[in-house]
Amino acid sequence: MLKLIKPALAPAAVAGLSLSLAGCFPQGFTGLPLVDRSLSAESPEGIWMIVTEENSSIPNAEDSMNPYAYTGMTREFVKVTANEQGIYELTRCDSEWRKDFELTATETGYEATLTETGDMDESGVTAMTLTDLTVTFASNNRSLSAEGSRVTTPVGESTTLTLEGVKVSDSTSFEDAEQLTSTYGLDYTNIGNAGSVDSSIANCVGIEYGEQVTEQGGDDFIYTENIYTYYDESDRQTQYYRFYQANAGTVTESLGAIINTEDVFTFYVNACNDGESACSEAAEWTETSSNSIAGVSFDINYEVIDNTYVINPLALTPWTAFLWPHDGDFMHAQVAVTIDSYQQYED
Repeated sequence: MLKLIKPALAPAAVAGLSLSLAGCFPQGFTGLPLVDRSLSAESPEGIWMIVTEENSSIPNAEDSMNPYAYTGMTREFVKVTANEQGIYELTRCDSEWRKDFELTATETGYEATLTETGDMDESGVTAMTLTDLTVTFASNNRSLSAEGSRVTTPVGESTTLTLEGVKVSDSTSFEDAEQLTSTYGLDYTNIGNAGSVDSSIANCVGIEYGEQVTEQGGDDFIYTENIYTYYDESDRQTQYYRFYQANAGTVTESLGAIINTEDVFTFYVNACNDGESACSEAAEWTETSSNSIAGVSFDINYEVIDNTYVINPLALTPWTAFLWPHDGDFMHAQVAVTIDSYQQYED
């Protein structure tokens, strides 16, 4: 699943939600539990809580293709397990960092690199993106840090990532981790067919907030995103997202929901400009979420009220037109992972 595209690269879209999102980051994206000394120091294998910060800069100040600066923050529960080469690999919920990297072991962790080549544009230029990530485990294998970067040439776009984490369980199964309580529930009606998933074993759970602003003083632009992501052990996905964009006085709000289960894959999107009441009322969204050193959770219901304004992007091709959502289709997920005794950890 590709990460949702920043509107600096694509037109904004979707939805009816009246929120004041501009200006400051929500609480809860900094800080980690203290190290639990009862956990094994033999290897980093286990479940970890991580927090990240991602920042973009544009070395080429004259570049007009993407004159924006982006800052994003996440909190995730993830797993560290040994791959076929014996490297203890960190798998994130953020799709940009879930791709097929080339890994090289180091004395303290590993390095990961990925080279991606885009299509040639009309002027004959081919963009190339180089992503690298260095993960370092502490000597006691109970904490880690990582530094990453993504540089695209020739346009000069650059993103840096910093990551910190602590091990919260020696188990590599969210179901069997004694230190954690995990819950999952999903109800949905998809293209008129109802279903539910009463239980699922997590692979990762995360909440992300991002903010993008222009670097050009004459422009009036701000974009924010709230993304809630769950992957299970078979990499089946549940995801919800809210986007907000204010550009030269025009406000666009977007809602989206993605579910991928044994029986169904669905991707719903609703995008509206401010003042488009019929469009704004075409999708209903209710949300409760939390994000702290105690854990992460989200309880979100997304419902299609009028499919005139709500689409499945896959339905835009003739051979998948049957995927157009029905009025009354909905997705309601309840996801939570909490640390049972994080207050008792010793420093």
